[in-house]
Amino acid sequence: MKKVGNWFVLGFSILFGLASAMYSTYGMAQLLPDNMMYWEVFVFGLGYLWFMGSFYLTIILHELGHAFFGWLTGFDLVALGLGNHLLVKTDQGWKWKETVIVQGAAAQYIGVKKDENDPRAILMFAGGLIVHLSLIVISALIGFVTGKWGLPLSQIFLNLSLFVLNANPSGMVDGAKIQELRAHPDYSRLTYHALRHTAQVMVDPTAANLSDFVLDIPILPGHLPQTHYLNWTEVLIFKGEYPEAQERLEKLIAVSDNDYIVKLAKLVLLEVYILRGLEEEARRLGQDKQIKSLLKYPAGNYQVIVALYHQRISKDSKALKKSLALAKKSLPNSPLLADEQAFYGSLLAELERESQL
Repeated sequence: MKKVGNWFVLGFSILFGLASAMYSTYGMAQLLPDNMMYWEVFVFGLGYLWFMGSFYLTIILHELGHAFFGWLTGFDLVALGLGNHLLVKTDQGWKWKETVIVQGAAAQYIGVKKDENDPRAILMFAGGLIVHLSLIVISALIGFVTGKWGLPLSQIFLNLSLFVLNANPSGMVDGAKIQELRAHPDYSRLTYHALRHTAQVMVDPTAANLSDFVLDIPILPGHLPQTHYLNWTEVLIFKGEYPEAQERLEKLIAVSDNDYIVKLAKLVLLEVYILRGLEEEARRLGQDKQIKSLLKYPAGNYQVIVALYHQRISKDSKALKKSLALAKKSLPNSPLLADEQAFYGSLLAELERESQL
């Protein structure tokens, strides 16, 4: 049922986005003199530029909404940017960095807060949604005042699209985080740990370990505690405690209702199966559609797992050579903390030695 709801959310978001694109062209046509209306390509070009420019501006305003309401509730801004181009606050001042923290994120805001008992993270997460509602009201007022609804309607539909997408109460978007914190106010400390983890990765990943930011907690409802559970399991893998890690991962996959958590848990479980020499289990899991989609992602640690799979399971020398080259290139610049870099760097070196035998 939850998957059906997610498809409805995505469908409405796409529908509103298409309406926004259509009214962007219509709005531009309204601004041009009648004798220029036959310049269809010109009108479509202006409409496209308006739509794309307003889209990127809106998602930046969304992140600034998080930053503003975060500031109101005690958050210190650490990073803000578009996609993987981020302005990051370091000890040496503000610097531009090119890094990927959240796969597929259009823009990102990261803030940190010292008070783990302050439950007001909800307002920070709601900041982006408040921006979309505000822009809808402002666009409607412009339409009423000017009498020309083309461009205002393009902004109304654009913000409706982004609002619906981000207000989804399932998954890992703002709406899901708000819903989770409403249901479990005590999860606020988990939120602050996760935000400090991300901030550390952006500012200076070599100065801390993953174990500094995760808690050893049982499997609880919601993606926040399950993310901690998964990250703590990875810490166990770094220590070589593979049997316990396997048991935890299989249990998490069985009980979690979060698709993203399940997908990541399957990836880590594939790694554990291979490291334990469980070839049949690894071969079967390696054919999973969710795993295949993740293994195409060019993150350094993911590509080390790809190389591990091809070296010890598939025996595909061509694919192994490609994944080793990609892992060697991307691992040093991947957003990983010190213990993660050490583990995957050591594993990569081991695989390179094996491939030369």
